[in-house]
Amino acid sequence: MKRRRRGKKWLLAGAFLLLSLSLTLKPVEVHSESNLPPGIVAGDDQGIKIKNDGQYLVDIRDVAPGKKWSTKITIINIEKDIPYHLTMNISKPTIIEGSLDLSQAIQMTLIYEGKEVYKGPLSGVNKTQNLQDKTIPLNLGTFKGGDTRMLEAHFELDGKTYTNRDFFKKNVVENIWHFKAVKTTLPDTNDPDDPEKPFLEKLINKLRLPNTGEEWRNALLFSCVGLFLILVSLLIIKHKKQEKKTHREKKN
Repeated sequence: MKRRRRGKKWLLAGAFLLLSLSLTLKPVEVHSESNLPPGIVAGDDQGIKIKNDGQYLVDIRDVAPGKKWSTKITIINIEKDIPYHLTMNISKPTIIEGSLDLSQAIQMTLIYEGKEVYKGPLSGVNKTQNLQDKTIPLNLGTFKGGDTRMLEAHFELDGKTYTNRDFFKKNVVENIWHFKAVKTTLPDTNDPDDPEKPFLEKLINKLRLPNTGEEWRNALLFSCVGLFLILVSLLIIKHKKQEKKTHREKKN
């Protein structure tokens, strides 16, 4: 009877500890415009780095009929063990000035990892794609640790369609590209015939404290939950063994 009471006391103490931690270590929500975490580094070949808000300004002022130019944006995941899924969309032009709407006149081709992913006006809207729609952004795929990829943007103002008469006034266009990275998980590529890891090893991996960039409070809370579950399991096993021992003594 005394052992059973002790077991119940341990369970109550563990439950109280878990409840206390869940109240004191409640994650704090931070509302910010951090669309690119520190692990994602991106910048163009002009030395312009995309900041953590994920915004990349496209500002065109000095352009003439027949002009062609290009920009290369390199994106790197410098995290070792954290994969990210990246997307990009284009805002509506924030500035349009002059006699010519450059967001429609300038033609843009986006090439990502050697493949054409968009071709049409600078605005990002053509007959089949709308990169201004935030619900269907341009998918840049999953970046594993150390992955480096390049997004090329080629621009052109047709010299036959437009002439110097279209530039009596200074034409200006400005819009913003938005890059966003979300932490994700890689698909399981293990051989299905391989034996699964022992339960204890999986539990240890899940309870392992995070590296840089992860929330320590959440990790500590999950660790306490895991330790509490282990304690409950040990108490149940001990209780069953005690019942078997008592049953045997009664038979003898």
